[in-house]
Amino acid sequence: MNDKLVGPMVAVATPFNDDFSIDYNSFEKNIRFMIDRGIINNRATLLIGGAGGEHPVLNIPERKKLMDKAVESANNEVPVLTSIQHTDWREIINLAKHAEKSGVYGCQLGPTYYYTPTAQDVKDLFINVAKESDIKLMIYHTWWDGFIMDFDLLDQLVDIPNVISIKWSHSNIELFKEGLNRYSNKVSMIDNSGNHILSTIYGGKGFITHLSSFWPEYPEKIWDALLVKDYETAKKLLGGFKYEWREWVGKVVKETGGEGPFIKAAMELIGLNAGPPRPPSRRPSKERFKELDILLNKYKVPRI
Repeated sequence: MNDKLVGPMVAVATPFNDDFSIDYNSFEKNIRFMIDRGIINNRATLLIGGAGGEHPVLNIPERKKLMDKAVESANNEVPVLTSIQHTDWREIINLAKHAEKSGVYGCQLGPTYYYTPTAQDVKDLFINVAKESDIKLMIYHTWWDGFIMDFDLLDQLVDIPNVISIKWSHSNIELFKEGLNRYSNKVSMIDNSGNHILSTIYGGKGFITHLSSFWPEYPEKIWDALLVKDYETAKKLLGGFKYEWREWVGKVVKETGGEGPFIKAAMELIGLNAGPPRPPSRRPSKERFKELDILLNKYKVPRI
């Protein structure tokens, strides 16, 4: 069992300048903002260069540089993880090796995409990455991309020494619970389905969040309640800002794709430099910005 992958795992945004180049200076400042507000060792983790960080529109040199900058900025005060997902297994290994060299704590890895893999394909991918690098691996169960990992495959993957975590979700709630029961005593189970309370009850050690990017204290309050099994408080917190935030996000994704647009809108409104998402994604409409501003004021989200 890994005791560092606990609490909120923040899907960190990648800031861009107006010309869509990466704003590395703001990236480092935003990491320090989160650390200074409670995103620290044994309380939370950072996931950079993932979907929230717009990795599909980043090239390999950019992803490597983000790793270096994140590790340097975090200064061992919080674990840094990164996505190494790609369609080319050679680039996956390339990213894994760089992550290990740069001091990244662990890497998120899921099945290759575009071509739907088989179970053996997925197993071979993880084995090959583990052979080429000692970097710790977090299994990313992206069932919505069309490939659902069954327990026979997951049993084999968690036996790979590098594997320390599963970023877990499932389309079937009973299988979601069964997976937590089955693996929570072997690896850190990180909820990626929004079922924070249920996940914790069944052995989950943390949850994915976008909210710490602009309001670090809020997910920490949720985690504190979950730690002491105060599920009533957790339920009230989740039924407040997070519930209304998800409704607002639902409107944004009808306007444009990706996770960057809605994360960056909130960061921008509270005073952080996030910049625009990379095309073809775009900033939300003025109407969405106005709605979010009202929501932030309603819940007294701190501004810079």
